Amino acid sequence: MIGPLVRSPVRGPRSEPLPIDARRRARNLLGDLVELVTAPLGFWHLKRLEVATVEVKIAGLAPAFDGYRIAFLTDLHSSAIVPLWWLRQAVEQTLETRSDLIALGGDFVHDDPGYARGLTELLTPLAAPDGVVAVLGNHDHYIGPELVREALSKAGVVELLNVPRRLLRGDAELVVAGVGDLQCDAIDFAAAVGDAPSAVPRVVLSHDPDVFAYWPAGVRLDLMVSGHTHGGQAYLPILGPPFVPSQFGFRYLRGLFREGDRQLYVSRGVGASGVPFRWGCPPELTVVVLRPS
Repeated sequence: MIGPLVRSPVRGPRSEPLPIDARRRARNLLGDLVELVTAPLGFWHLKRLEVATVEVKIAGLAPAFDGYRIAFLTDLHSSAIVPLWWLRQAVEQTLETRSDLIALGGDFVHDDPGYARGLTELLTPLAAPDGVVAVLGNHDHYIGPELVREALSKAGVVELLNVPRRLLRGDAELVVAGVGDLQCDAIDFAAAVGDAPSAVPRVVLSHDPDVFAYWPAGVRLDLMVSGHTHGGQAYLPILGPPFVPSQFGFRYLRGLFREGDRQLYVSRGVGASGVPFRWGCPPELTVVVLRPS
């Protein structure tokens, strides 16, 4: 493949949230206009949401967590170009996976804060034995993170903002953590995993997979699960996706990656951003199945 022609600028983790300025609000309005014009071209009734089951081997995973299932639903992008009926269908399919934990990867809404009002009703049906957890994405911050956080809370979804959730099966333990968005929110790696012993395996949610490259060497990370890239959203012949929202280009585009003892899975996500087209890159609901290595 050639490209991408455009990628995100280089940015590292920030210690303070990034306020949304007038320029971002103007871009939101422009995005709304583009969405209204292109919405009839979405043809979502012709699309199919693929359920990707991915087995990931984790060092030191206790037998009690062998086969542990995490349903990962990300990049809904509720907007004029992603219809609500499609997102309801994705929620129904998530429940059908009968996973132990449901994790939501952010970008619940695109660029119009009006769509945040429908999130509570959309997400309330989600339920799993170990609950429903989430991180926010950059577009959630573009429209006002407080709106999205309120909707998630009312739906019973717990945001893992630089905090861990410790899961127990008898004496066995697994940590599921989340970090803030790379572009818009503060990231605290040490706080994210908390005081769990280093022998305990950790699965981390991060909307943006670029966080994987910045994870500190001294902090254990077994698996990171991310979205954000949409897998490229549109694959053109020879060129591939002309735009990838990652500073690393195709490095963390989609699928499973391993670097040393750490692994990263990047989902293609459920919705679409900017325009309703997905060429050669079908929407995805991910089910991660943990196995001992």
